[in-house]
Amino acid sequence: MKPRYDDEENISRHAAADDECCYEMASKYNWQLLDVEKTGNPILSVDCVFGGQTEFPKSYYETETEED
Repeated sequence: MKPRYDDEENISRHAAADDECCYEMASKYNWQLLDVEKTGNPILSVDCVFGGQTEFPKSYYETETEED
């Protein structure tokens, strides 16, 4: 399994159902899509490869808690 972020190559991978999902992610988050790699997984069949370290924005419903 390849790492989600590869600091040596400065690329990130995000699993997706198909190639079209990669193009949608690139457009939605303004990420540079470099490649689409087949995974062999029947559900998430591709890894979208993006330039740099990419992270999805936090969900509106996601909250941070402080530890006491």
